[in-house]
Amino acid sequence: MYRQEEPEVNLEQILERLRSFFGRFRLGGGGGAFFPVVLGLVAVGVVIWLATGFYRVEAGERGVVRQFGSFNSLTSPGLNWRLPSPITSLVKVNVEQIRTATVGFRTSDQGVVTRDLDESLMLTTDNSIVEAQMVIQYRVVDPKEFVFNVNGPEQVLHTAAEVALRSIMGRTGLLTALTGRAQVEREARDFLELELLDRYQMGIQLTEVKLQTVDPPDEVKDAFQEVTRALEDETRVENEANAYRADQIPRALGQIQVKVQDAGAFHRQQIENARGEANRFLALLEEYRGAPEVTRERLYLETLEDVLATVDKTLIDADVDVLPFFNVSGTSGLEDQLAGSGGAR
Repeated sequence: MYRQEEPEVNLEQILERLRSFFGRFRLGGGGGAFFPVVLGLVAVGVVIWLATGFYRVEAGERGVVRQFGSFNSLTSPGLNWRLPSPITSLVKVNVEQIRTATVGFRTSDQGVVTRDLDESLMLTTDNSIVEAQMVIQYRVVDPKEFVFNVNGPEQVLHTAAEVALRSIMGRTGLLTALTGRAQVEREARDFLELELLDRYQMGIQLTEVKLQTVDPPDEVKDAFQEVTRALEDETRVENEANAYRADQIPRALGQIQVKVQDAGAFHRQQIENARGEANRFLALLEEYRGAPEVTRERLYLETLEDVLATVDKTLIDADVDVLPFFNVSGTSGLEDQLAGSGGAR
């Protein structure tokens, strides 16, 4: 788009033409008084006409001024002036408002939602029919492009959004469409921005693209919902299994490390015990070589002491007189214990 230069308005020429025009209506001697009155009325009319050029642009808006249909200027919020109609015209565009476009349904001013099956019924890549509804939120970032580049930009956006959604559904399988909503939203937004909006240069920026519904037709909706729930349960169980696996594997690895460390400690302990026994035997052997009789006697006594320590018997020399003692252990008397023992029990 280009900007036309605003034509100059020569007031002197306009007034001169008005004088020559009204000069024809002069009547006799009183004609000289008629011309000033007419000229004053014309001047008042011109002032009123020029005053209609004042306008106010509210906060969050931009004013697009068109001169003879072409772009003239872009005005900011506040009080502004332009050449009045029909020389120029004004279009106010809100650049902060978040606007909404819907595909597959309509919402009335009372909040009543009405399905539009002509838009919502679509064919997937595996020849299945689904009902898809989508909401697009956007705002105007370039008022000049929004006003001049496209005739009816909001309707063009609505049509482009429907084309984008149909294109994505046409190359997406049924199960992916039912369960992969985020993927469909992302691909639809990319297609709408890159393939359509950038090409048309509409001055629009998308803020959100959201799928509202992706369902099979009503006749088979219940069956497909069962399938969808089963797939969701499968995904949930798989995630739980992966979580259990992620929990148990570190535990098992930790137990393996504990077992390995315990085995290593037991291994070192056994080696140290074996070395200690070997050193003890070598020391005993050295003593035996120096005094074999004494060493043999000591070993005999030590062994006998260790064995008798585990036997519940009392040995008494037959030549020693002993006094009888009470049976505090609950067994038969001492004489009964020593009967037939020959003196040593």
